[in-house]
Amino acid sequence: MSLLVTLFNIAILSGLVWWMQRQRWAEQLRPYFYPALGLKLLCGLLLGLLYFEYYGGGDTVAYHQGSLKLTALAYQDFKAYAELIFLNQFPDEPFRAEIPFSRFPDFSNSFFLIKLLSVLNLLTDSSYYLGGLYFSLFSFWGSGRLAATLIILQRKYKTAATVAFLLFPSVMFWSSGLSKDALLFGSVCWIVAVVLKTANGYRASKTDFILLLPMLYLLYKVKFFVAMLLLPLLFVYLSLKVIAKNYPLLKPERRQVYIFILLLLLFIPAAALFFDMYMDGFFYSNLVTTHDALLARSQHTIFIQYNLLEPTLQSFILNAPEAVLSAVYRPFIWESDNALQILSGIENLVLLMLTLVSIRAGLTTKRCRISPEYVLFGFIVILFAAIFGLSTPNFGSLSRYRILFLPFLIYLFMQNTFILSILYKLKAMLPKRYF
Repeated sequence: MSLLVTLFNIAILSGLVWWMQRQRWAEQLRPYFYPALGLKLLCGLLLGLLYFEYYGGGDTVAYHQGSLKLTALAYQDFKAYAELIFLNQFPDEPFRAEIPFSRFPDFSNSFFLIKLLSVLNLLTDSSYYLGGLYFSLFSFWGSGRLAATLIILQRKYKTAATVAFLLFPSVMFWSSGLSKDALLFGSVCWIVAVVLKTANGYRASKTDFILLLPMLYLLYKVKFFVAMLLLPLLFVYLSLKVIAKNYPLLKPERRQVYIFILLLLLFIPAAALFFDMYMDGFFYSNLVTTHDALLARSQHTIFIQYNLLEPTLQSFILNAPEAVLSAVYRPFIWESDNALQILSGIENLVLLMLTLVSIRAGLTTKRCRISPEYVLFGFIVILFAAIFGLSTPNFGSLSRYRILFLPFLIYLFMQNTFILSILYKLKAMLPKRYF
């Protein structure tokens, strides 16, 4: 890679950062914007070093190597490359055999990522780390946008939003770099931010309307089942908030909460039955297949052991509580047997302490405000903790997947009275600009 290409991409990245920090939402993140962005970009580089130097391979390495073959095709025969990118038509079967995850190109999210990376390679001269910086910046864009939206809605919880979505260690690290997780996290956060903004009476910008469909498409291609579960939740929430504006009977927030909970309690069983019938239970059988494949690779380390997990709705319901608790709080620090698991165990211990403090605060607070947004976040946490916990018994993989719901949980936990009192004391000690 030439110095000129590196400088060219640094100029593009700098321009994107300059554009981003001039957006209205970025004002809400000051003075955290540049420190959080710097850490995010650094994590993207560290992720590459982890897989190349420590693991010696992994999904991100396979994606990069596969994309190199597609990029080489672009230089040799651009027409064949364009047909592959847009129509999934391979030049020949020997070439197809060289590309990982290409067995079912129309359905494989990994192959979709390889195609996306091959296009990015044309800009970065196939640099893994420059590509990782672009992915990290995209992830920061989405998470920063959501954190800023939450700050606008609840100014006094600025620290909670910033820590949860931008600074919490595992969330910051695993949502960075050249991976599907960075794209998934960024797109989910961006979509949730736009929905929250619209639902609470803020006018969506032209940029929001232009980018909404590409973001939805990206979410659909990267994780189809996440889109299938998340989008109906957001639709129910948005519909309720819009209807409540026009009907005085629904304007009291507590009444909206009751109706929202009722609608979601009806939606989840309906969705569970739908997935049970959809393609003869394909959703459940696919999750169990994923679970079994990861379990077979996890025998040398700790993992979640379920009681006869089967591709049935009844089995999922019975094992869901253990899946949720394991996805949030495990591995425990005494279960950890390597450096990364020890760090994860320490973080989980912090989560457990936050949980206990939140329970204590809830029991001692006479009046506790619950908004429709809190109900939405709570259902996101429970639903995705159950799904990821059931499908992913391996704690190494689970630590990556859970970044999708973990920030919402942290954001809720950091709003209890005890945490707020600690933050107020810190505020008195530090310069005002940090809060």
